[in-house]
Amino acid sequence: MADWYYHDAAQGRVGPLSVEDMQARYRDRRLQRDTLVWREGLREWQPADRLSEELGLDAIQPDASRPPPLPAAAPIAMTPSAAASGYAGASVRTDMRHAPAPKRGMSGCLIAVIVLAVLGLPVLGILAAIALPAYQDYTVRAKVMQSFSEANALKAAVAEHMAANGRCPSNGDDGFGDAQDYATATTAQIKIGTMQNGHCAMELELRGLGPGADGKTVWFEAQQQGNAVNWDCTGGDLPGRYRPQECRGQAAP
Repeated sequence: MADWYYHDAAQGRVGPLSVEDMQARYRDRRLQRDTLVWREGLREWQPADRLSEELGLDAIQPDASRPPPLPAAAPIAMTPSAAASGYAGASVRTDMRHAPAPKRGMSGCLIAVIVLAVLGLPVLGILAAIALPAYQDYTVRAKVMQSFSEANALKAAVAEHMAANGRCPSNGDDGFGDAQDYATATTAQIKIGTMQNGHCAMELELRGLGPGADGKTVWFEAQQQGNAVNWDCTGGDLPGRYRPQECRGQAAP
């Protein structure tokens, strides 16, 4: 006859037992209908209720004077080979051997970071290529405006001289220094004199502004209209992007 086993919450696997032993345990309520049982030939553990006919449980009345066993957590499923060997741990190791191996590779978050980095670097490069020249142009314009501000006082003196003497002053005239006398951190020199078209003008030569602007010039051409003198600042070779809007005119960008 086949040897039977059943799982007890406190003792674990119990057996081998005969059919009569299984019936006795069912009678004194140590074995319930939902107790997992196994015998050789079964592929897996089954509730006793499924094998009640084979075990002869239907004809047995459990002893009502005995309390049923306390409920317990579901037992670890054991393979038939583990039950026959008498070592439940073998089932655990067997299940672990058949468990799928953990997937190796990069996590989704890491992949996302790499993708963003790969896509982001060119974008950052483009933004830098746009922003850096724009910032450099801004700093040059700020220095140009500083030089223009320093020349404003001299424009007023030139206009007064024209009104008082009826002619354009030159460097070295009374009240006017040499061209280099007007040098500052952003101004190399200021030349004063009459242009070929007969207009009085000042030529402002810049320095300390950086490549593309150092050594460039701006002409302030006096245009007398009645008693007023207006100044045109579109002349010279300073690129238009470094000039204030009113001084760009036809200057190269």
